[in-house]
Amino acid sequence: MYYFHSFTVISSRYTAGSSVIYFYFMPNRRVAIQQLLMVWAGVALVPSCLQNEQKVSIPLKLIQILPEDENMLAELAETILPKTDTPGAKDLSAHLFALKMIDDCYSKINQEKYIEGMKAFESFVSKKTGTSFTSISPSERQSIVAELDKQKSSGEALSFFFQSTKRLTVEAYTTCEYYMTKIRGYKMIPGKFQGCIPLKTA
Repeated sequence: MYYFHSFTVISSRYTAGSSVIYFYFMPNRRVAIQQLLMVWAGVALVPSCLQNEQKVSIPLKLIQILPEDENMLAELAETILPKTDTPGAKDLSAHLFALKMIDDCYSKINQEKYIEGMKAFESFVSKKTGTSFTSISPSERQSIVAELDKQKSSGEALSFFFQSTKRLTVEAYTTCEYYMTKIRGYKMIPGKFQGCIPLKTA
């Protein structure tokens, strides 16, 4: 038995006056398994290497959007409820709440309509301004929002996208911790227990 690195000579034969050794290289089992695992690991890593390094901020199961779509939604939500002396919708991540609600609670038909409306919104803004929603000024964004708010029949998918985003942005803002505790003065029910309170006569 001869060994050649990790391979084994498994047979030999002799001819007249000389010996001829036939080498049949068989891989050592342990090395072969290691090499196979390395190949599998490399194949598994290829898709992640080819994907865009940037991802959206929250995991979405059913709808697929790009990071630039998330940025656009953040600016749209901020335009609907801008920052003043209180935080704006963007500060409170209202756009992420909207995305999560659409991904978890909307039907497949409405999810597809929302994504279609998102694309229609970008096309609408591009025709009006010549650029994307995130590139225009705050005043131009307000004009776009005001126009869409008035034009209820601006296209079924476009109207569905805008009205859904607006409604979910307001819902996210008015149910968040900041709004409930700092603005509404919400207190947990049943409230603080007071075991001893002095009685007052009427």
